Amino acid sequence: MLHLLLAGLCLFILIKSANVFIDQSLAVAKKLKLSGFLIGFTILSLGTALPDIIISIFAVTQNNPDFAISTFLGSAFANMTVLVGVLSFFTKYKLNKTDVEKNIPITFAASVGLLILILLFRMKFTWIVGVIVLAIYIITILFASQNNNSKISQKTDKINIAIFIISFILLIVAGKICTDQFILFANQYNISNSLVGYFMVALGITIPELVTSLEVIKRGDMDLSLGNILGATLINILFIPGLASLLTTLNFQPFIPGVIFLIISILIFYFLSILGKEYYITKREGFAMLLIYILFILFQFI
Repeated sequence: MLHLLLAGLCLFILIKSANVFIDQSLAVAKKLKLSGFLIGFTILSLGTALPDIIISIFAVTQNNPDFAISTFLGSAFANMTVLVGVLSFFTKYKLNKTDVEKNIPITFAASVGLLILILLFRMKFTWIVGVIVLAIYIITILFASQNNNSKISQKTDKINIAIFIISFILLIVAGKICTDQFILFANQYNISNSLVGYFMVALGITIPELVTSLEVIKRGDMDLSLGNILGATLINILFIPGLASLLTTLNFQPFIPGVIFLIISILIFYFLSILGKEYYITKREGFAMLLIYILFILFQFI
């Protein structure tokens, strides 16, 4: 259990340092007067997905691509099911019209595109496919930028170069140790790397995002939007696999069910959002999203 405790501690440090790093990045972005969309849809989303990026990259460099794939797919799936599902039990929140009409369809199209590329290239992502996927990610960002006018209302920290550098170093060190300890834990107890990535790592990364969202709800000063969650999902299904496949070949054959479940979850969420009253997500819709995650767990273990 020592490996799991160390992994949990390093995951906590990784998430905290990611938050600090993103705060500093936001300060730099606002100083450079970048557009609201580029800040909201990319940098803030990157804050959600940064631990996934660090862990996945270290996993592929250590010849554990299965751990990397399950981590970024599991995180994307947990965002779309667990995160939006649990939030609905604490508040009835309304989606932005842009999210429903533009961002969710873009995310759905990206997930379908991922599956098409997997099948087209016979389950293997080489560096050539990685370049294609990264290009698609850039295109989705450019396309989404035409339909979003995100504004940053949260207060950002002042730029501190020392804090910026230290947080980046902590990201790298904590990410490396966290990856090593999770893999050692899986090997010690003969658990497949994919199960550890799907559930332990993915949920571990999602929980802090959930806690933050719940705190915002408690203060009652936020009009909830899925913009950041959808942006993070795009990073998980396009940017991370594209980047990882530049380093090593990714074999998606064991993960086809995971990709299909992700596509289904986004599609169902889209229909729930347009069928609900004025884009509201209530406990009924949230329970449906949690049920999809439960079915995924049962599928994995059966």
